[in-house]
Amino acid sequence: MLAHTIEAIAGGRITRVHCNTCRSQHAYRSRPPGTAAAGAATRSGTARRTTRNARTTKAAPQAGDYPALIHGRDASQARPYRLSEHFAPKDLIAHPTFGLGVVLSSKDGSKIEVLFPDGPKMLAQGR
Repeated sequence: MLAHTIEAIAGGRITRVHCNTCRSQHAYRSRPPGTAAAGAATRSGTARRTTRNARTTKAAPQAGDYPALIHGRDASQARPYRLSEHFAPKDLIAHPTFGLGVVLSSKDGSKIEVLFPDGPKMLAQGR
């Protein structure tokens, strides 16, 4: 778990935090990534992410998928992550903070979803 700074408390509970590593804000999560509250797992036993459209659910890439995605790939061929670069799905990238990752998808041409050993991250591209 990374270091965070508390930004908001409501009703005596932490509600919003700021990540000191990537400098992003997000809702406070009381459990480490990859663990789910009792009853939060789906019938398949894996946690799922609900998109903003409540009618659809999509399986979130898990850190457990990472070994299969990099199997047989040469880490020395990974492209260094740079904000100004554009990446395509399945590209292997080397991020200075998160390490070796595999691009899962591109969003609007300005963002990429990348799976790292500790889970997926959304990164900017082409700026």
